[in-house]
Amino acid sequence: MEISRRHVVFGVGAWVVIYGAFILLAGPTEFINEASKLSQGRLAWILLVNALGTVCMGLVLFTVSVGAGLDVSPIESIFMNTTVNLANNFTPLGPASGVPAGGVVMSRWTGQSFEKSVAALSTKEVVGFTPGILVMLLGGSYITLYDATIPGQIRSLVTVFTISIAAFVVVIALIYRNPNPAKRVIHRIVSTLNRGLVYVPGVSRVDEDEIRQRIDSFSESVEEISTNKPVVIAASTLTTAATVTQGILLWLALGGVGVSASLALVVFIVPVSLLASAVPTPGGSGGIEGAQILLLLGLTGGNRAAIITAVVLTRGLVYWTPIIVGSLTLTGIQFKKRWLS
Repeated sequence: MEISRRHVVFGVGAWVVIYGAFILLAGPTEFINEASKLSQGRLAWILLVNALGTVCMGLVLFTVSVGAGLDVSPIESIFMNTTVNLANNFTPLGPASGVPAGGVVMSRWTGQSFEKSVAALSTKEVVGFTPGILVMLLGGSYITLYDATIPGQIRSLVTVFTISIAAFVVVIALIYRNPNPAKRVIHRIVSTLNRGLVYVPGVSRVDEDEIRQRIDSFSESVEEISTNKPVVIAASTLTTAATVTQGILLWLALGGVGVSASLALVVFIVPVSLLASAVPTPGGSGGIEGAQILLLLGLTGGNRAAIITAVVLTRGLVYWTPIIVGSLTLTGIQFKKRWLS
């Protein structure tokens, strides 16, 4: 799967429509007034924190890539990660469709197999949930036990949510310790989809032996990474740092438009809202922003226009950074390909 012009048009068009709706909800005049409250110094800090988050996630990709045996440098990984996020932002199912597209780019850049590249990217996405879960567990526990600024009813809901996340962690741990059943399920799903290709004009079925070989290669690469404890610890630490930077990013914007919220609360809200990335829109646009706005309105009682402005500006920055940097990276890859040929 490659990123086509149709993907670009769809991704940008969907973003414009969704963010336009949020701006209309805030009120165009109110949105401009709230955005103008952000000082140049605060904007500089917002850009710096966003850049730090981008670097952290790029280093996560470097860490898991080395664990998978891919020959990449830290700088290359930072730029390649933006192309993966670009693919997430331009394809309708986020990481589900962005990872294969990113795998194509990564395999071309490294000269390694597509399966190994996808394994590295998939591991990065899985590891990405680890710090989010950690932040939700620790942040939820802190809010439940210590943050008296949160209303009692809200704290009760946070407590239930935190317990649910803890139960989810137990289920994932059981799957991790028993990988063979999961592998059989993956093979069954892929084989079923492959048999359905006979009904798609112009598309032929893939040989069952090739499917089994590709799944085995993918599984071996994932196992190679996941059993490397230093790699997992380093990747989880870097992803936690990236998650926290997104919380700080939103907290800085909220403070700039006059919304008072504790840093712990905002850092807790960010990974919770990322669960809404499952919405079938490019990069999860609309779902994540809507979740953050609703959570902030319910937990802080702040001004609606100010909260929408802060969320739209920060999420817009997170959305467009990989598009700009990733586009330049793809251009560099194409130039390298033509130069070598």
